[in-house]
Parts: sequence; C-alpha cells; structure tokens
Amino acid sequence: MQPTSINSIIEFLDASQSQYKFIDMGRGFRELTPEHINQIEYQRVPAPYPRQQHMWLGCIFWSPKRSTQYYIWFIKLPLDERGLLNQAARNVFLEKVIEALGQQLENTEKMQGQLGDNPYTFVPSQQQLADFNAKAKTLLNNPPSNGFQAVSEYIHAPHSHDWQLLNVQGLADYAARLSDPMLFATLQKQWSNLAPTFQLNLLNSLEHHAINKPLAVMIKQHFEEAITLDNESHIIACLRGLTQAPEAITQKIIDPLLRRAYLSADWLILIAARHMALFNDVDRAILFLEKCALHDDAIFQGLFADMVQLPQCRIAFLQALSAPALSKLCQQKIQTLQQGH
Repeated sequence: MQPTSINSIIEFLDASQSQYKFIDMGRGFRELTPEHINQIEYQRVPAPYPRQQHMWLGCIFWSPKRSTQYYIWFIKLPLDERGLLNQAARNVFLEKVIEALGQQLENTEKMQGQLGDNPYTFVPSQQQLADFNAKAKTLLNNPPSNGFQAVSEYIHAPHSHDWQLLNVQGLADYAARLSDPMLFATLQKQWSNLAPTFQLNLLNSLEHHAINKPLAVMIKQHFEEAITLDNESHIIACLRGLTQAPEAITQKIIDPLLRRAYLSADWLILIAARHMALFNDVDRAILFLEKCALHDDAIFQGLFADMVQLPQCRIAFLQALSAPALSKLCQQKIQTLQQGH
C-alpha cells in the first residue's frame, strides 16, 4: 500500500485494522462517531466544537488481533474561517504518522503509539488526562481506577475520610459514572457535607459528560446558593458542570444571567465556551452581544469571532448584527468590528 492511497485519519486506522473511538476535546469532551469524523475530514461539515481556530481531538485505537494495549493520539488541527478542517495540515499529520509508525501500524507496539516530532499533536494537562481517561474507560466499558473506590467511600461518609488524600484520577472516574442512580443518590444525600474544594473539582470534571436531569437540578440548586453567597468560584464551576446538561435546565440559569445589568468577561467567556448551543436563538445572541459591548473592543471582537465560528450559533449571531433592537453602544462596537475587516 502506497502512502498516497491514504487520504484521511479514518482510512489510515481502517487500513491498519484498528478499532477506534474519537473524543472531541474542544469545549468539554464529547464522543464523535467515525461517520462524523469522516464528514469533517472531507470538509462536508465544520468541526463542531472549535477552540482557538483548531479542532482538538483525542483518538483511542487498538487492534485486538495484535495486542490488548490501547493507544491514544491527541491531535490539534487548524480550521479555516468557516470552521472547516485544513486538509493540508491533516495530510502533514498523516505523513508524519506513517513516517513514525509505518503504513500498517506494524511498529505501534514497539513505538508505544508515539508519533515523534509531529506538529499537529498536543499534550493535555494532568486534569485533562484524568478526565479523558475516565471518559475513555466508560466508552470502552473498562473498569475505573483504584482511586474510584476511595472517592466513593469519602462521599458515603465524608466525616470519616480525608478528601485531600483522594487522587485526581479517582475523582474523574467517579464523575464519569454519575449516571448510576445509586452513586447519584449517595452524592445528593451527602452533597452539603462535602468539602467545598472537592465539590469544585467534581463540578469541573462533570463538564465532560452528558448529565441527567436529577444531577442537573442538584447543580442548579448549588448554583443558586452560590449566586446568593456571591461565591464566584462555585458559580463558575456550576456553569462548567452544566456544560452537557439538558437545555431546559441550562436555560433557567443562563437567561437570568443575560438579563443582568453586567457580566464579567470571565463569565461571558465561559458561557460562550460551554453553552454555545443556547445561542441558536437570535434574541439570546442579542442579549449576549449587549453584555459583551460593555467591555473593551478586544473582548467584544474576540467573543464575536469565537461565536461565529461555532456551527451551533453562527447564523443567529450574524442575524443579530443587523437587529433593530441593538443598543447604540452595541451598534458602535459592531461598526468598529466591521471596519477592522
């Protein structure tokens, strides 16, 4: 097989007789199907969760015929202004893969899946690695780490254990499994007894998982308490924890925030980064732009540029630009933005 016969990452993995899973790591972790990845690779659809004009992708692959070992690539590929994949960069990535591992992945075991000097890979943080591994284990139906049990025991009896002895991976594994009704029932019962820092860490890990309505309602209640106490770290953690919650719940949190007289840049950035699906609504997009307009031009332009690259809300934000309901301040910000292009 000639290298030129391989035109995509999917084709390469298929040719190597590997099985594989893909996790988009741009704005919280979400599994993407091979069919979706194939459409992205051939520029039929934009990357769904771009960040900093790149697609951030975790690829887990294995070959049951060759080994029981799983391998992971963390791939960062540039996108064009429409959010479509830069195919030239993808091709360079593939060339480097073939150079490092061979066309059939015959050297994968020897090389431990390592890609050497590849400009389109990235190294996740320790927290990202823990959350990625936790999500991967649930997708592959693999058991959690040893630390999972210690986290479960702490939550069951928080006054009898030292939460500071718990490890990052165990907490990430626990967060990944909270769709289990038994785990959730214990968490709900003990939530107010848990250390605030532990609560923060758990909420932050939850942004990588689709959460059900009961868990989302519990986080919403914690959010409302944090708002009352003006506890910014917990407010932000709740916004993160609700990233993949049912939209009916997140709307009840985001809409009152957008009706506030002022939102900090940090809150706006987080809302844009994690709750972009809510902004397929023009009225909500207008409210968001109005809050952005209260900040300097760099914040306004950066957040607008971010939102229009997201396929979930691009059209709503473009329509909002010419809405008659916009304030004069917002219109001025938009004029400055358009003059810069």
